[in-house]
Amino acid sequence: MKKILRTLMITCLFVILLGTSVYANGSNPYLAPVYTQSELLPDHIKSSKVRETSKLRGEYFGVAELEIINENGKIGVSARAYMKKPVDEVNMLIYLDQLNEKGQWVQVANYSFDFYAKDYPDGLLTPGTDFIVTDQPSGYYYRLRGQYLAFLDGGMEGFGPVTDGVFIE
Repeated sequence: MKKILRTLMITCLFVILLGTSVYANGSNPYLAPVYTQSELLPDHIKSSKVRETSKLRGEYFGVAELEIINENGKIGVSARAYMKKPVDEVNMLIYLDQLNEKGQWVQVANYSFDFYAKDYPDGLLTPGTDFIVTDQPSGYYYRLRGQYLAFLDGGMEGFGPVTDGVFIE
């Protein structure tokens, strides 16, 4: 009886241990969640720019910039990354959030940009993009959240800049 009970307990233990899911790539520390608070700028201020610099011992990612601009009722976006030395790849994911009637930020769009060293003969040092969002209604506060990741020799460094809220009218 003890042998059967022991075998049953060991079997249950194996089932529990082997049935547990393990994810190698967990949460991303470089992305600010949508519920992150942002200051709401007065209506007469037409842009918000954030510049994050390396606080720790980053080896190749120096600065991340993200700016939201009121372009006469449209949303202007400017995103830049500055490397300390050429990297293999840079990924920029930019989230557009709108402040709803309950005072909560809600993600309404996202934009993804990839930059590769093969496309930059002088080295991938300052990737960036500028664009205007035309498919969102005016009369709301908007902000940007970014996830910037740089890759070099199998390593990764990144930033997660978040702008203040700008009223688009």
